[in-house]
Amino acid sequence: MKRFRRRFWRPAFLFVAILGSDPVQTGAQNLHLEASASISEGVHLWYEIKADPEEPQNLIICGTKWDALMNGPYGFVYSSSDSGSTWRTVLEDRNSLWVTEHSCAFGLQHRAYFISEASKVFDGQQHHNLGVTRLYVSADAGKHWIETKKTGWADFSTSAVSSATGRLYTFFNDPSTSDPGKNRGSVGMLVFSPDGKRVEGSFFTAEMRDRHYRDAYPSDAVALRSGGVSALYLGVRQTTVGLDEELGFISVSTLPEPSFNLTVIPRSTFDKGCVGLTNYALAYDRERNRLSVLYVEGCRATRMMLTSSDDEGRTWSKSVAVAEPGQGSMARYPALVASPDGALGVLWSEWDEMSVRWLFAQIRNNRFVEPPIELSNDSEALELGNDSLWTTIHQPKESSSESDRTSSGPPIIIGIRSLVDVVWRARGLIALGNKIFAIWPSNGNEGMRLNSALLGALDSGSASVNKKAAALNDSRNPDITQRTLITYGGRQSFDKGTGILTVCLSLANRGNDSIKIPIQLEAEEVESPGGAVSILNATNGLEGVGAIWDISNSVTSDHLAPGTTSNPFCLSLRVRRFSRRALLLRENLVDLTLRVLGPGTQTSKPENKP
Repeated sequence: MKRFRRRFWRPAFLFVAILGSDPVQTGAQNLHLEASASISEGVHLWYEIKADPEEPQNLIICGTKWDALMNGPYGFVYSSSDSGSTWRTVLEDRNSLWVTEHSCAFGLQHRAYFISEASKVFDGQQHHNLGVTRLYVSADAGKHWIETKKTGWADFSTSAVSSATGRLYTFFNDPSTSDPGKNRGSVGMLVFSPDGKRVEGSFFTAEMRDRHYRDAYPSDAVALRSGGVSALYLGVRQTTVGLDEELGFISVSTLPEPSFNLTVIPRSTFDKGCVGLTNYALAYDRERNRLSVLYVEGCRATRMMLTSSDDEGRTWSKSVAVAEPGQGSMARYPALVASPDGALGVLWSEWDEMSVRWLFAQIRNNRFVEPPIELSNDSEALELGNDSLWTTIHQPKESSSESDRTSSGPPIIIGIRSLVDVVWRARGLIALGNKIFAIWPSNGNEGMRLNSALLGALDSGSASVNKKAAALNDSRNPDITQRTLITYGGRQSFDKGTGILTVCLSLANRGNDSIKIPIQLEAEEVESPGGAVSILNATNGLEGVGAIWDISNSVTSDHLAPGTTSNPFCLSLRVRRFSRRALLLRENLVDLTLRVLGPGTQTSKPENKP
């Protein structure tokens, strides 16, 4: 990325996070801050976090870090094998005085990939056209790395691994410099073999070149359930009245000769000439095969907008505002993640002239579930630090006309900048089961640092439930609902003082084969016309959609035989209030939709007869 970085140090958007109406509580798994820590000191200009799909406790953070002493950026990778509790530096790329444009991804068999670009620097000036892209590969989930391949400069890279082919797909910005005077920029793509030793491409799409972009910046590459790979992009045009931007989505097939599908995400533009390279984010819900895009719209009049697609990006819903305009602060660097229960988590920075805050909120039904959580301990003052200084030197080339007028030539321009709270790209959210892990930068008396926070479901009040939730295996057993029958178990009660509703049930096996334990119930929906309702005694600690009860203890042996019924088991829910209308019309006070999960079947053997 070269053209716009100098123009957009300051945030481009004005925003204050507010709730447009009453908080949405029904069925939501409201999160709270469980723990926070410092990952590493220093200025982290560009970062993203990725998890091993086969062992999610293996995490990597990659990106661009600033070295004030060398007056330049370099690449880094941090690795964690304990879900982010501890981190260590496993890779630094200092192959030139300007190393940027980073991206990373996890693939199959615990392979991890790191894309890093080293520009050629002559007399203090970067020459990206002579730069080198290096691919580093780790075969042990990010602990150790080797360089496997070099290719040309891949500006503003973003990467993902296809679940179908195991190949790494790296999208990048290919500007229109090859066609001077014309807007012909496009998203390019490189395809690396699973071992990282071979590369194909660059691949381009003529359709994007026909859209007359000057530059097309891709981000948030994801691997889709179908095996394809996709990414967001921001297309920037140079018009007669200034700059114009277009947010789009590009998906690529995994055929030997990739085919591209391009979709522009409909949205309005409040202010022309306002380019926000860091103010949009993509999340992919693999379970529901749903893509969601959040973006901050406008420069002076702003709002946070959300749209989604259920057909892998071919069509998008009408964008809706999830937060209305505010005054006095600016929102930047949103990151978006899909939770297992269907909610979206959003992390963003809110900045004013005196301080900066990092906030987290959940979105359900296109609205904030609750007011945002402030992750920073206090609003941090924008203090100048030695670790965030950047000295720039601009020496214009002397023209022939200027040399005729004076022998001294044009002056050299020295600039000293501060990189406090400057982020070139930030993707700092990831779902870890029913929890969310967030990372963000901050500054203080000792300089800049990168922080982390773990957000979990609200405490149900039972220490034993929390311990079970921490130890629960996230894998989902097969759905065996069709082979079972749930019956009333002989007890139901409501405590007016605590608002706790208890119902006891039994499970009958109506199939021809025995059902082996463990046997579980999963909450698919939970709602009440009276308002908020939460589950209290789920084995995995969740309070709404996705809550799981392990009812194996209600079975007297290691299986439930055909035609038999389990002992009663009880489900507890807290209902804050009942709907008067529901009482009058005799409607359900609580609706709880359940599915039965089991590991498999055990063929019944005929009884031995004398």
